[in-house]
Amino acid sequence: MSKKPKHECRNCSSESEGQFCSFCGQRYHAHKESFNELVYEFASDFTHFDSRFFKTLLPLLFSPGKLTKSYNDGKQRSQFHPIRLYLFSSFLYFLLLFAFGNLEKSVALGGKPQSETEKNTENPKVNMLPDGIRQEAENAEKLLNTGMSIADTARASNLQNANKSSTDQDSNLDFHVSGNPYIDSLLTQNVSPQQYLDQQETLVETRKAGYIERIFTLRLLKLNEEGNKGKTEFFQKLTSTFFHNIPKMLFILLPVFALLLKLLYVRRKQFYFVDHAVLSLHYFSFIFLILIFSVFVLDKIFGTSFFTQISVLWIFVYLLIAMKKLYGQSWTKTTLKFLALGFLFTITVIFTMFVNIAWSAFMM
Repeated sequence: MSKKPKHECRNCSSESEGQFCSFCGQRYHAHKESFNELVYEFASDFTHFDSRFFKTLLPLLFSPGKLTKSYNDGKQRSQFHPIRLYLFSSFLYFLLLFAFGNLEKSVALGGKPQSETEKNTENPKVNMLPDGIRQEAENAEKLLNTGMSIADTARASNLQNANKSSTDQDSNLDFHVSGNPYIDSLLTQNVSPQQYLDQQETLVETRKAGYIERIFTLRLLKLNEEGNKGKTEFFQKLTSTFFHNIPKMLFILLPVFALLLKLLYVRRKQFYFVDHAVLSLHYFSFIFLILIFSVFVLDKIFGTSFFTQISVLWIFVYLLIAMKKLYGQSWTKTTLKFLALGFLFTITVIFTMFVNIAWSAFMM
């Protein structure tokens, strides 16, 4: 048989035979690439991407642990790469979430006040009441929405009678930190941030506020000086920054999830950290994709939340089955490790959320 002619790859300059370079994989053309060949290369790459994605999608959603086991066994070329899968699914999920989820509007952290027409439309039962009772109901609803307790209202009323400026009262007295009388007293006495810092310097080390508490207290005191406008703008920015930091937070939590798996299966020497990382990537990608289909597709089509509820249940069951299939231990051991993983990861998520809030406030 005649040997294939050798040629130099124009991409990596390696000597190779045949149509494709054995080093970098680029297709060899002895002539200038035509437009038809350009379109063919695009279609080939797209269909290759498309076929691998759909070959990965179905087992990812409905066969827990199958993809991870195949990938760790070396069957990698036939499926979508775990990191690319995670990046694609997370990007698509958060794109839909921020576009159609109305997260920032659903969190009562400032924002523009609603008009009376909007309030009555949202609560049609109020329109059915007599005028006097309806006014009382609307006042009660306003009180709940601003987060003021009966004690707060009484305190504000007493301070109004103490010859304070009505402007200062409106801007300062409607903001209280529930369960922290010390910060409440700082706010009602209009203590400035600098006065607060000077006061902290006079305290012994055991009584000084912690780093995170000090950041929030300084921010609250500054907002108290700026009035309602400053508070509204701050909470709007804080909410927006917090939600837009969630993708970064999850990207940090992903290796933590893999590390917890490594600790739980530390005696299984055949599993390396990368094996746990692949399971983590597949599991997080599964969560994004199943929520996309349930929340933004099925529930929207049928006008229900049934599919989301089923998906949330499947998310938990999925991980349990995946752990059983991948690590091959008994159901008892797998269930105990599943519960331990859930407990430890929940604590990690809560801690990360507090860090996210503190970081969001600090960076503003």
